[in-house]
Amino acid sequence: MAGVDGLAAGEVRVGFLHVDDSDGPAQAATLVFESKRGPELLVPYLWDAHDDPAPQFARTAKWFRFQDDTPPPGTIVFADNEGIVTLTGNRATGGSLGVRPLGRIRPQVAIYGRPRTFQDEYRVREFASTIDGLESFAGFRPVSFDTVRDENVNRTTVVLDPEESLTWHTQGFEYSICSNVRWSGQEGKRFHVLDSEPYVRTLSTDGATPHEHIAAQWPIRALLILVHGTKLAWRSHRLLDDEFPTWMLDGHTEAPGFVAVHLTGTIEQHGWSEPPASEFYWPVATLNDLGPEGLKKWIDLHADEAFERAVQPAVEVINGASSFLEPQLMMLAISLDRFGYLSSGRRPHQPLWRHIEQCLNVAGLAWPEIGSNQGIAKAIANVNNDLKHPDRESYPSTDQLVALVRLSRVVVRAQLFHLLDLDRERRESFLAGNDVRNAVRSFTRVGITIDDTGNFTHQGGDLPRGR
Repeated sequence: MAGVDGLAAGEVRVGFLHVDDSDGPAQAATLVFESKRGPELLVPYLWDAHDDPAPQFARTAKWFRFQDDTPPPGTIVFADNEGIVTLTGNRATGGSLGVRPLGRIRPQVAIYGRPRTFQDEYRVREFASTIDGLESFAGFRPVSFDTVRDENVNRTTVVLDPEESLTWHTQGFEYSICSNVRWSGQEGKRFHVLDSEPYVRTLSTDGATPHEHIAAQWPIRALLILVHGTKLAWRSHRLLDDEFPTWMLDGHTEAPGFVAVHLTGTIEQHGWSEPPASEFYWPVATLNDLGPEGLKKWIDLHADEAFERAVQPAVEVINGASSFLEPQLMMLAISLDRFGYLSSGRRPHQPLWRHIEQCLNVAGLAWPEIGSNQGIAKAIANVNNDLKHPDRESYPSTDQLVALVRLSRVVVRAQLFHLLDLDRERRESFLAGNDVRNAVRSFTRVGITIDDTGNFTHQGGDLPRGR
């Protein structure tokens, strides 16, 4: 059974297709689910005779005649005894020839509910997502219990209170970070909390497509990655809209509830291993530190394309874009270059090292045991250029790459201090954490220091390549 999250990995469902509100012959199909690519529709069909007065497969076969570029319908509804799945943004991805051909369709969005009407694109009111790290960041406590010993009996009272939330408005959406509890129980036998993860919700009064909602939530995911400094996944998506009501057996409808959604761009992440709790011990900030004003400010900053281009390279490095040190260093240098450009007033024609030094200075960072801020900035810029230009014929050791990558990650994350006006106590807590200590130790344990010209004054040993 798929449960509340839609199809399960490896699940196969056999049912029928509905492609519009008109009558027509039943079209059988199979819906399968791959953990990395998501749902795929397998549509078997036959070649109808040319003189068949009531061709059964004429409509289906047309979707897979690739020579005339006839696409599948924008929306296909799949139905079987397990329920209904609405598939939108459909693309024909393959087909076999022969006597009994088979066509393949992959949707961009799968909505695990029955729509009121067929539409090429659904614009929905609310969209909710769970993301790794949000629970630790929010600090909500929707479940509490108290045990009292009374006449040699332990009496435990459990209180479920998912009312905590934070709401703000910006960029055409109402945003919320909401507490949550799902539970099951049987009187006299058992009680179990199934889920207490908070979620981020966007609301659009005029409606927005699922991809527009996820684009609006993307800055929250970027912020969490910078806050925690570790790889995080989108865990689930749901939508709520009157177009997908609660359907009763007699055909009438009740108020809508949240229904599960799969998006091709995030579905692989649902299967990633969850980070251990230790990854969340030293955040740059928490929800309590930022409040609605800080979150609104972050999303407004992220709406500036120049700012987004500063954020994304570093975010993707932290989220595992590459296991090789060279592209990590170069992507982090891009982020630091852009952050420094923005914080120095967007002055043109400044060298890379000056922008990196600006990032160090505005965040109030200093590591004299490694070198001056100018020297550190020039070292990052020099190594970035060494990697870019083969004619320089100089190449850093792996020790130096490891150290610079770890330190650059810290510097990028530290930009949040001045961008979001974080207090001194939060800054000092972060700088005392393991991420910063390990970055500095990458230099000191092998005796690497940097002079004011950006040159390494000790080469260090050589470690295995990669992360």
